[in-house]
Amino acid sequence: MIVARHHGRLRVVTQSDHAHLAGAILALWRDDGLPEHPRRQALIFAAREHDNGWREADAAPRIDPESGRPCDFAHLPDDVRREIWERGVTRHAQTQPYPALLIVEHALNLHRSHRDDPAWQEVLSAWRELRATLLEETGAAPATVREDYRFIDLSDLISLVAAGGWRRAFRRHGRRGKVVVERRGDGAVLGLDPFPLAGSTTFHLPCRWIDDRPYAGDGDLALALARARWQELAVRLAPLDAAGA
Repeated sequence: MIVARHHGRLRVVTQSDHAHLAGAILALWRDDGLPEHPRRQALIFAAREHDNGWREADAAPRIDPESGRPCDFAHLPDDVRREIWERGVTRHAQTQPYPALLIVEHALNLHRSHRDDPAWQEVLSAWRELRATLLEETGAAPATVREDYRFIDLSDLISLVAAGGWRRAFRRHGRRGKVVVERRGDGAVLGLDPFPLAGSTTFHLPCRWIDDRPYAGDGDLALALARARWQELAVRLAPLDAAGA
């Protein structure tokens, strides 16, 4: 899950909801030849499902044992991350091989810094083998996969920046962006340049709010989340020069 701190409270977004936002953004993408792309639906599916392995983890949230606060996606132990991504890369491999190939590419890209870590060698090798199998099954060229993966990588980043309320500007794949307005935690305006949509568009991201405090254990955190009312974060994407940057 993605955790953002605002005014003494924590805003919590599940990885699945973040990924669905990435898919929704890509569904409205009008740049880079995507509307006519022969694999457009597969790309949207991959964006929407790229974090599918987190469903089980988000259903059983953990606290950080040192602080007692919710453990967000960036701070889970490595063994848990490997378990999450093993589910994620295999879930759709039999039924949706090309989206699954893009999800494997995503997993390998995210964890490239671990390629020399002995604890990661077995799982990274298994993912590379799965990628090779899916390349053969789909007949896709590695260069084609890398080109298509840009859409997954960029839509993931845009959604993640919005969900996390990150204020630092970013630049990726020839596009730059920044959260330029954060309205007391219940809305954000994210500027992009070049702007890829037909016009400024507001998306609604499900979220919950809980107290920013140490929790007695995983059960205490789960109870707080179960009691929290579901709300929506309004995420508006707009051209960067018109968004107040």
